[in-house]
Amino acid sequence: MVRFLPFLISLVLSVYALFSCIQTPDDEVPHLPKLVWILIIVFVPFVGPIVWLLAQRTARAGRERQVRPPRPTGRSMAPDDDPDFLKSLDRYRDPRTTIKPPEDTPRDTPRPKEPEPPADETPTGDSPPAETDDGKS
Repeated sequence: MVRFLPFLISLVLSVYALFSCIQTPDDEVPHLPKLVWILIIVFVPFVGPIVWLLAQRTARAGRERQVRPPRPTGRSMAPDDDPDFLKSLDRYRDPRTTIKPPEDTPRDTPRPKEPEPPADETPTGDSPPAETDDGKS
């Protein structure tokens, strides 16, 4: 069984590389025409598929480097820190369940004062019980 292992590895590698080469678009095939790559993969066992996979990998890495957009110069924000994102969420809020904050009153307008207790009554916790109409305390 062990003596068939190199043949099996070469066969699997060749089949994988062959399908990879066939499925690659013509304009993305690196260095040589597609037909030449197919012949190399089929007629140079073990080395041909490995060379194809390495050439395809380096060509793909070069294309991705060119296509990748440049990194943003500023620091990216989390969605909960981005004011534009938070404003866009307002359209999804249900107005029936949203509690609106109180409107800010201008600081130069005086607030209405609370009524003060009459001077003859002292609001303490030790006050004597109030008299009733029947004269009993």
